[in-house]
Amino acid sequence: MLTDDGPPHMIAASNSGIDVDIAREVLQRMGHTVKLGFAPLDRTKRQVENKQADLFLPTFFQHDTDELFFSVPIISYRPTVFSLKKDHLMFKAISDLLGLRLVTFQGAAGYFGDEFVKVSKFKNYAELHDMSKFPEMLIKARCDVVVLDYYIFYYYLQEYLKRNNTPDFNVDMIDSFQLFPEVKAHVGFHDKKLRNEFNKQFLLYQSQAKDKAVIHRYLGNMIPSQ
Repeated sequence: MLTDDGPPHMIAASNSGIDVDIAREVLQRMGHTVKLGFAPLDRTKRQVENKQADLFLPTFFQHDTDELFFSVPIISYRPTVFSLKKDHLMFKAISDLLGLRLVTFQGAAGYFGDEFVKVSKFKNYAELHDMSKFPEMLIKARCDVVVLDYYIFYYYLQEYLKRNNTPDFNVDMIDSFQLFPEVKAHVGFHDKKLRNEFNKQFLLYQSQAKDKAVIHRYLGNMIPSQ
């Protein structure tokens, strides 16, 4: 199984992660031993296409080809707007973000449509590589809003709170707003039969809420296990 490094979904340092553990646990239920490798996602896709590996994850917006077969969604990435409750900000549309000091991930302007492109043109808009700093930037008022995947934000917030003594701050002081559609993540296989069996086993695994247990394992009591 090949993947890229992107905590908490995929974590190279510990050969784990939410997406990794979900897929690995399903494969282990099927009787497979899973060896994990990390590389940029474009490369992992090519390696699976060339049958140098059996599967890669995550992948988005894909249809089956002659070389690749895609699973049912195993998790949804959830682009979310975060702000501090004390700032009393309300967001009902992407245009409500205009002019605010906004921090988001690299390439975000290419994902969320024309309205978000307009937001990205303002001088207070910033795309940064190191997403681990985003919760701290929000808490310390270095920005007004963060746009980031729900799980990534809460994972790094949890890490920040573990490292720092923050008696004056808790997770309930953050507001979150769902202005963007969820993005379903799949697993790509080179073998159709393996994909079909994975789908069957994953749906059983999901019906037993095992995927929710994995999310809870990484995020603890920071967010509801969902």
